[in-house]
Amino acid sequence: MSPVSDIRTARCRRSRRVLFVGNPTRHSDVSQWAMVRQWVVLQGLEPIRSFGDDVLCVIVTEDVLDGRCSSAESLVVRQARDNAVPCISVHDTTTIWHTTARVRARMSLSNGTPREGA
Repeated sequence: MSPVSDIRTARCRRSRRVLFVGNPTRHSDVSQWAMVRQWVVLQGLEPIRSFGDDVLCVIVTEDVLDGRCSSAESLVVRQARDNAVPCISVHDTTTIWHTTARVRARMSLSNGTPREGA
């Protein structure tokens, strides 16, 4: 990973907060949304619903990624991208895993116990 020159970006990469944006409507989306949200909590991360300065990543529905969303949701995604916060589809569990890996590893080292993934 490249060196971080912006303090906001560095703070975000250390954050435990994961922002969820969107409103899943299809059955498969609802199930995946619930599973990812539960996994986030089990990993010791904090799921949130409003954008702040220290967000590790943003988990979004496919509709939000495709631009089929409210203006408020679109604004949140734009703010996240402007702050170099990754916006990840709820279905892209590999990217979610990799994006949160450094924070999860640091948390397990500070707790003295390794965490297992889903």
